[in-house]
Parts: sequence; C-alpha cells; structure tokens
Amino acid sequence: MSHPYLIPALFAGLIQGIVEWLPVSSKTMITIYFTILGIKVQNAYDLGLIANFGSFFAALYYFRREAWATLKALGHPMSSEPYAKLLRFLFVGTLATGVTGIPIYIAVRHTFSSIGGSIAMIVIGVLLLFTGTLMRRKEHMMADARTMDAPPKDPNLGTAVLTGAMQGLAALPGISRSGMTITPLLWMGFNGEEAIRLSFMLDVLALVGAGVVPLVIGSGGQSAVAQFGLGTTILMVAVAAVVSFLAINAVLNVAKRLRTSTVTFVIAGITLVVAIAAVIGL
Repeated sequence: MSHPYLIPALFAGLIQGIVEWLPVSSKTMITIYFTILGIKVQNAYDLGLIANFGSFFAALYYFRREAWATLKALGHPMSSEPYAKLLRFLFVGTLATGVTGIPIYIAVRHTFSSIGGSIAMIVIGVLLLFTGTLMRRKEHMMADARTMDAPPKDPNLGTAVLTGAMQGLAALPGISRSGMTITPLLWMGFNGEEAIRLSFMLDVLALVGAGVVPLVIGSGGQSAVAQFGLGTTILMVAVAAVVSFLAINAVLNVAKRLRTSTVTFVIAGITLVVAIAAVIGL
C-alpha cells in the first residue's frame, strides 16, 4: 500500500520549486495545503520551511558565478573590491536575518500549537493581505525604478542590517521573503535590477537557514517529520530541488510581468473564507 503522504510530498515539492521564485511565500502555500490535508498546522508550517532547503541548490547554481567570486573575496574581506562588499552584505544580512527570524519562528510555532488550525489559517490570511498590500507598493516602485534608471550603488552596513532584518520577518507565515527584501532596497535607492540581485543572493543562505532551523531548534521539525514521514520529507525536498533547477529561469521571467499582488490577494481571500467557514462550522 502506498504511503498516504506520497502524492502530497510530490505536490509540495512542486509548489516549493515554482513558488520560491515568485514574490509569494512558498512556505505559506505549503502550510495551507498541508493544513487542509489534516496535518497539524504547526507541523505544516515546519514542513513548509524544510521544503525551502530544496531550492537552495538551484539558487546556488543560478548565482554560481557571483557565489564563487564572493567566496574568493574571503581572502580580502575588508577591501573595496565589489565582491568583498557583497560578501560583507551577505554576512551581516544573514546575521540580521537570524536575529529577527529565529525568535519569530519560535513564537509562531508556539502560537500555532496553542490555537486551532482554523484560527491559525485566519491569521495567515490576514498576513497574506498585508503581503498583498506590500507587493502592490513594490510593483509601483519597481516600475518607477525602471523608468528612473537609478545609478548603481554599493550596499553598506545599514543596507545589510535593514535588509537582513526585514528578511527575518518573512519567518511569519503569509509574508513573502522577496517582498520584504526588495521593497526596502528600492526605498534605499537601489534600482530594480540591483534590488532583485541582492535579494536573491541573500536568499541563497536564507534557504539553508529556513530548512535547518526547524530541525535544530526545539522539537518542531522532528515532530513534523514524524507525522509526515522521513522518506516523504526527503522526497519533498528532492522534488523541490529538481523543479527549482528546471523552473528558475522561466518563473523569474514570468515574475517580471506577473502582478503577484493580485495573486496574493486572491489566495488571502480564499484562505480567509475557508478558515472562517471552518470556525463557524459551515
């Protein structure tokens, strides 16, 4: 007899592999999907984070030239060379992500274990509405950034701290990581192309952290894997990696033309309707 979560694992890997490259929260889509299937909401949230690890390999490959040049900058980390500056941005930004993201992860999991799945879904729906609003603002700013043709600039310490801290807020379910990082970079005067590049370079390390944190902090990750199954969890991550490799170029090109704020608002509306109906017993 086949494992009950075999097909869900395949589908979750597909979601992660595609949605990761859109300004929509992949962990949230997986959390909603697994919660609907009857998995505990706190475990569904952890599985959504663990699935992120599958996209790490595709992100590293996509930015392989930048990643290699940045690694070579470890020999002169404080120089004024562009990749040394990028190295400092990634290092400080990742630290700032951990400072904000880890406490949020702990708080979210504790909250989800204390409230029912339907209430948690309402919370996620509200956060999705916030993300939709943020994404609508980002879309307008991206259009302005393209027309303004802002000159290139280097990320400084303040840029790294703010961008990394904002990325950590994406540990909240419903919050888009790229939306939380690209928007402040645009606010700070980076043009659209630079903002996307810095955001996705920072994402390479964030994907590892998102996948590892549930497994090393507390027992959340172990509980999630125990309910879902170790084999199916590995399958989900493997599918996410393969789909991420195959989809990254195509999805990023589509994302440039897609009004993801509208998609997010639609998902938020559906999530709220389903959750409220469950709460009132419909």
